[in-house]
Amino acid sequence: MTDTTRFRAHPTLKESTPSFGGPFAKPVRMKTRLFVAFTGALLLLAHTVSAQSTGSYSTTFSANYDVAYHETGDDSNAGAHFDVAGTIKSDVPMVAIVGEAGFNHFSDATVASVLGGARVRIPIEDDRFLPFAQVLLGLYHCSLCNENDLALQAGGGVDFRLPRRRSFRLRAQLDFRHVFNALAGFDAVRLSGGIVLPLNGR
Repeated sequence: MTDTTRFRAHPTLKESTPSFGGPFAKPVRMKTRLFVAFTGALLLLAHTVSAQSTGSYSTTFSANYDVAYHETGDDSNAGAHFDVAGTIKSDVPMVAIVGEAGFNHFSDATVASVLGGARVRIPIEDDRFLPFAQVLLGLYHCSLCNENDLALQAGGGVDFRLPRRRSFRLRAQLDFRHVFNALAGFDAVRLSGGIVLPLNGR
């Protein structure tokens, strides 16, 4: 299959994807409701657990390698994403504003995203671990398709400290993404790992 043939079948190309009025309309609405329910459940969970201080990690920068990124039946060859987060509410639930930019390269195209949203820290007593959940909204760009679409991403992970290492943490993260293109849209999943650096000292 040639590169051109492959992306004719890519769901971001209008000529091959059914409209929102077709058979895929109901699943798309259902996925959106699931995202909203997921966000509400996370906020409720954060309200019911004891407080935990993020300390020097209230403002962070992270660089992450995408171990796996899968969309529309294909896996990317390489990918990475970077984010900056700043805590705006330090009591329970602890909330941070997050900005994220990333890319994923396939054999015949590259996709990129710029997203922003909220991150909720899930408080636990053991400060070696900083679990979190987040919901982001923003732009998804397909280079070969030459299209920009709205993307909604929900996921979470944990930042964990190595013994005798306080200058950085390691991160494991899993995200689910839905891209709302002009027609039915499509889903993607990402598994990543990276390093988290504190930006506010201490």
